[in-house]
Amino acid sequence: MVLLAGGIALGALAGVDAPGLSDAAILERIGSGRNQAAAGLALPMLASASALLLWFAVGLRRALERLEGDEPLLHAIVPAAALFAGLVIVGAAIDVSSAVTALATDAFTPDPDVARVLGTAGATIGLTGLVGGAVMVAATTRIAQRAQALPTWAVWASYVVVVLCLIGFWTAGMGSVALGLWLVGAVIALLRASRS
Repeated sequence: MVLLAGGIALGALAGVDAPGLSDAAILERIGSGRNQAAAGLALPMLASASALLLWFAVGLRRALERLEGDEPLLHAIVPAAALFAGLVIVGAAIDVSSAVTALATDAFTPDPDVARVLGTAGATIGLTGLVGGAVMVAATTRIAQRAQALPTWAVWASYVVVVLCLIGFWTAGMGSVALGLWLVGAVIALLRASRS
């Protein structure tokens, strides 16, 4: 979770998520050597976070399989995590592409309008990844609910996370925060279950 949040935060330094920024502010953002370096670090951090998320999803699937046997919803968990991780990486890469290109070559002349379009596209793709997060949470919650492995409040809280992920475009990042908190809770629950 720390790698995912860190990668997104570093990418935000060089990305243009707010299309209303002035041309000068955009050029300063993508032209800053510090921000360019941050963009270069963001993508490997997100790749590492994605690998860990997939590892977690496989472990989650196995733990739920022990609870419910061969439940058909189990087969949605790992692909949903992959969808989330893949779209977040692609969105971040598109968002920071102007800064990375400016870092890589002097032949590139940054254009604020292109950076705006790429930033908006990157944010849209990244937020679309929350659909994968919603599927992962919904499938996990439904399986755990059937097995009576979660208290009622946790089931309802998880379904709220699903809704926040599905309306991620309109919640100003609340879906991402909710998914992150859910992942932390799921990791803690898995660790407790593995000890018993």
